[in-house]
Amino acid sequence: MLVQRHPAGGYLEFIITETMVALRCHWPIDLTDDEWVDIQNNYSIAGYLQAVDDAVSTGMGQAQGITGGYLRIISVADGFVIEFSRPQYGWTASSLRLHVRRPIAELLRTSRRFQQVGLHQSG
Repeated sequence: MLVQRHPAGGYLEFIITETMVALRCHWPIDLTDDEWVDIQNNYSIAGYLQAVDDAVSTGMGQAQGITGGYLRIISVADGFVIEFSRPQYGWTASSLRLHVRRPIAELLRTSRRFQQVGLHQSG
């Protein structure tokens, strides 16, 4: 599992199993106005691993959510950018883009202990 906690109480979690990757996110957008984005989505492990591999080899990879939505990984000089959405139900779908200042290999960790990644909201 990969977990990043925000000091205000938010989190981003990737739970990796043999068949699926579950993404759960509760991340602050504007703490002054108490605005948060809540996204949950599931990706097949094959699609997730292909997205990570594509990001390493070509600079960008993408996986479709099992019931809609997406996960996009973009390689940058100081880590990677990750963008994801919840399953989309028309215009109410939401997405979030975060800059991760760690190696892309962090996305492949499956340790049972929480693994910290340095995230910074972008865009």
